[in-house]
Amino acid sequence: MPAEIDFASLPRQHVPLFVVSPRRILADILAKGWIESTIPFLALLCVLIGIALTTDGYFSPANLQNLAQYAADGGLVVLALLIVVAVGGIDLSVGSNFAMSAFVALYCFHILNLPVPAVLVLTLAAGAAVGMTNGIVAGLLGCGALLTTLGTMITVRALFALAAQAELVEISTSSRTDDLWDWIGFEKFLAVPIGAWCLIAVAALVFVMFRQLRFGWHILAVGGNRKAARHGGIPVRTTIFLAYLLAGLIVGLAGFLFAARQNSISVADTGIGMEFFALTALVVGLGGFVPGKGSPVTVLIGFTTIYLLNNAMINAGFRGDFVQFCMGAIIIVILTIDVRFRKNRHRLLASSYLDPIVLDAGPVEGMRGLMPDETVPRLKGAKILASGRVDGPEDVILDAEGNLYCGNRNGCILKIAAPTYSDVSVLAKIGGRPLGLAFDREGRIVTCVAGMGLIRVTMAGHVELLTDETSRSLFSVQDDTAIRMADDLDIGPDGTIYFTDATKRYDIENWGMDLLEGRPNGRLLSHDPKSGKTRTICDNLVFPNGVCLTHDGKHLLVASTWNCSILIFDLAKLSDGPRIFLKGLPGYPDNINRASDGGYWVALAGMRNPLFDRVLKHPGLRRRMTRRVPPTNWLFGNLNIGGVLKIDGLGKIVDALWDAPDGPLYMITSMREHEGSLFLGGVTNDKIGRLALEGANARWTGPASYWGRDR
Repeated sequence: MPAEIDFASLPRQHVPLFVVSPRRILADILAKGWIESTIPFLALLCVLIGIALTTDGYFSPANLQNLAQYAADGGLVVLALLIVVAVGGIDLSVGSNFAMSAFVALYCFHILNLPVPAVLVLTLAAGAAVGMTNGIVAGLLGCGALLTTLGTMITVRALFALAAQAELVEISTSSRTDDLWDWIGFEKFLAVPIGAWCLIAVAALVFVMFRQLRFGWHILAVGGNRKAARHGGIPVRTTIFLAYLLAGLIVGLAGFLFAARQNSISVADTGIGMEFFALTALVVGLGGFVPGKGSPVTVLIGFTTIYLLNNAMINAGFRGDFVQFCMGAIIIVILTIDVRFRKNRHRLLASSYLDPIVLDAGPVEGMRGLMPDETVPRLKGAKILASGRVDGPEDVILDAEGNLYCGNRNGCILKIAAPTYSDVSVLAKIGGRPLGLAFDREGRIVTCVAGMGLIRVTMAGHVELLTDETSRSLFSVQDDTAIRMADDLDIGPDGTIYFTDATKRYDIENWGMDLLEGRPNGRLLSHDPKSGKTRTICDNLVFPNGVCLTHDGKHLLVASTWNCSILIFDLAKLSDGPRIFLKGLPGYPDNINRASDGGYWVALAGMRNPLFDRVLKHPGLRRRMTRRVPPTNWLFGNLNIGGVLKIDGLGKIVDALWDAPDGPLYMITSMREHEGSLFLGGVTNDKIGRLALEGANARWTGPASYWGRDR
């Protein structure tokens, strides 16, 4: 019979409602993507304040409507140029394309007398034709984008001049009017000009494209690294071609809006210098000429800054050459500050991200006569399985037939066939790093995969993602909905999966930083496969690691690794929070699993030592150490001795199994009892250990303990 746990009598574990830290808030803000637009935004704010102080009535509703009406076509050209720059190209022909598109719109409206929808379609086609030409030459044929678009700029400008001179008089003397044409050019919806609504809509679509659509991701990948994108299977030349084509469409729309508003064109100045104005806005918004980056918001901030600055100075009566001089000087200052900020942002983030606190795990308790120097290293006699054929089996698990399963560093679930355990095969390829493993009632493996979430694998090798996110923490600046380091799990009688997200701030490659920080960065989660819902049971735990359902199915054991303790939750009253089941462990507990006698096995991934325990009480020392000392020389816990504790059903340590200091089973992170043997795995090991247990039930298996022998 399993031991009856008196949950109410156990001491409570304090869990903070939220973590307050100025350094963490600063680090989380610096880690946000939008922080890169800080300098362009501050520059825009300074321009707005300067204009407000020097120009009366500039921000009156009427003038704002007027500014929005005239800014729409310029903003669209900037967005078109952003797409081309993001894919790693450049387009000097946007000004000529803009002028030609405006001419096509006016020609179709005034000369051909076409309906406005047909005028729009033909204008977009004209803009797309120029973009397609650039895409064919620069994308499909692989010619240089600078020379290609320079040639297109000159050619299209010449065609525009010839066509406009031939038809300008007839266009300007046309008396045709149309309500829809005038509505697009002059009317407003909700006090905002129609052109401005078009700009907002296109900006939103470009934003969604870069954030949510595969084509947008392809553009950023090609712009970021063409060689890597090609190796990743992205059609690089086709992507470049489509980017230029899309940019041409947007420029065509800008030309259409300009034609509807102005109802005329000028050979001398329509589109002249627009490419340089757009490039300036792009550079101010992005902080440079940055391929592989799609940020329509920051680009429009840069455009608004340049547009308002230019407009205000001209309205103030300054000469054009002086305006150009001032704008150039101001832009140089903005870019200098912005580039320095972007360059030093990551340094500032790195210096402030680690935020240590005092961490005191208390004295070692209940280990008299059981420490490594007081006992024989019994794990030294373990039989070694699959040596060199596995890599980092963080958890091991056995089915009812005795077949052994484990995760591998290369992202696979391996099957090691019983009874000889010499045949190693790949059950499934997952892609992430499998950690904790558990069998569900149907005999499928459910695994925690670092960086991916919770995944289910059938015996046929079919892989299914169950969940990769949970609800966002209420008081978190950083979006922590993604499950960053799913670690270990167990499954309740009703099928609910309980699992840990060990740390929300660090990935598996940097888990040691979480120890040096010592803050409650982890959480306990649950997932209901029936409803597909994932929820946070308890947030702000100190590196919650191993998870194990008690034998009676009423409670849940959770290892708090850096606190060197084991917590317990009442499944009937999860909202009551955790209590302390066992504390004062001699090492850092990892996975917990059931034993055949009603007790539990606890893996110790490393041993505590007095020096590092003292270091954990001095956060300033740890902060200085990470700044000034190479990582290979950092003080850290002892991970060289592998150990397993045996505890009874009430949380008392009754035995300890240790490996020799020079033994093969170091940093043990998991163990499973099966038919009288204990199978051991380690996250940094390349082998699995098997130890025969004296007096253990030779018929006991984990699946039968959970689901019965008749499953």
